[in-house]
Amino acid sequence: MKICILSEYAYSIYENENSAGGAELQMTILAKELVNRSYDVSLITFGKSKISFRLINGVKVYHPFYLQGKGYVHFYPKNLYKLFKILNKIDADIYIQRATTPLTGLVAFFAKLKNKLFVYSVSSNACVSSNLSIKGVKDLKKLIYKFGVKNSDSVICQTKNQKDLLKKTIGKQGVIIKNMYIPPKSEPNKKNTSILKVLWVGRAIKEKRPELFLKLAKNLPNIDFCMITSLGGSSSYANKYYNDIKEAASKINNLDFKGFVPYKEINKYYAESSLVVNTSYVEGFPNTFLEAWGNYNPIITLDFDPDEIICKYKLGLHSKTFEQLIEDTKTLLKNDELRKEMGNNSRKYVEKEHNLNNIINEYELLIKNLVTRDG
Repeated sequence: MKICILSEYAYSIYENENSAGGAELQMTILAKELVNRSYDVSLITFGKSKISFRLINGVKVYHPFYLQGKGYVHFYPKNLYKLFKILNKIDADIYIQRATTPLTGLVAFFAKLKNKLFVYSVSSNACVSSNLSIKGVKDLKKLIYKFGVKNSDSVICQTKNQKDLLKKTIGKQGVIIKNMYIPPKSEPNKKNTSILKVLWVGRAIKEKRPELFLKLAKNLPNIDFCMITSLGGSSSYANKYYNDIKEAASKINNLDFKGFVPYKEINKYYAESSLVVNTSYVEGFPNTFLEAWGNYNPIITLDFDPDEIICKYKLGLHSKTFEQLIEDTKTLLKNDELRKEMGNNSRKYVEKEHNLNNIINEYELLIKNLVTRDG
């Protein structure tokens, strides 16, 4: 069976560049694992590459054109021609695409035209709420995106909340398939409780509010903080935002600003940390949660708790206010027993609920059900 996965910035995972996020990581893992199960897998991404085709770990990787800026790059006649030419050449049975983008509508249109199956995968709560809200002519890209979601053969949600939002917003039924994760085999050494470190990992975008982590570090000057972050895009605004965060961080003595760290090297920072802080006000299901839990790190989240699992399974603390975030950070750093208990809970949870083999089984079941239904 031929499967084509589309992920706009997945090239960053392969090139160790700094524009990749959780959505891209999940799609590259999915591509590799489906190849391991004998599927014919192509991955279309839009990197700045002179090589239009590569074979990586058995995955056929295509680069139709370089996606740059926030304009209507997808719709340039030359780019449309290149995209549809590659889609047609691949001739997949199923097309899978993730994240909010006009690409969703374009691939859905192609699938309908060619009588193929299209699966859309949600990357954030906004994908099934605000991004589906059309308020005027300026929302043309949203309109095309919405067309894609509505005309998909299936929508994969990460959480029950996303599934409910999808149903409420456009009346479409989704299916829940959780993010996959491969935890490190060795247990990190966290016995030295005299060295405590608080970690923040994420892109420098306003939704993730990295400035609040800087503020937290200022409020706790006797604790070591570490920040790993990357550019949130290619625009001049994204550059300025990142540089502003970097400059502000340089003035905080107890904060170690690492900037961008390639995914293959990031695990050691989780292993060296005592807990991980999340300051986002909107998410899907952060890979940083999985990476933290895989390293026995509880999460202290300011606003976002997917399906309230952090509270339900005691995987950390949900602060809700900045003042409480300060107190919760103090509490977990002082209470070694509680921190260890939550860390152990976290590792068990991620091993059970985000098991790679089980998640790929769920993808296979979805694929078989769609093919059977369509046939």
